[in-house]
Amino acid sequence: MSKYRGKGSGGAYLAFKRSAPVYPTASVAVQLTMEGDTCKNAAISLGCVGLTAVNATEAAAALRGQQLNDKAISLAMDAAHAAADPQPDMRGSAEYKRSLVGALVKRAIDVAARRAKENVEVSHIYA
Repeated sequence: MSKYRGKGSGGAYLAFKRSAPVYPTASVAVQLTMEGDTCKNAAISLGCVGLTAVNATEAAAALRGQQLNDKAISLAMDAAHAAADPQPDMRGSAEYKRSLVGALVKRAIDVAARRAKENVEVSHIYA
């Protein structure tokens, strides 16, 4: 069985869009394996903030073996912010997209951790 499936695992994919039929300004996928309040394994990927999808390995590493407290989440957000290499376009400046990635990572970690414990619904959010 995969290290990301089964009891104690949860994931979340969040995309920030201005409306349904457009490409996201930024997107984040987080997959966690939890043991109690401790993150045993993590994977974080970023979309629309690089020429291809960005595997945010340092952001995921900031969570592994840690309790998901404000400090660990803040380190993951900072690492994701640093891993993003967005191009400015009509959806926003490069710095705006980096900031957006940090906010999406924080929210996706929360949702993935809750899903590892229970079923959590998250709906689409448009600006």
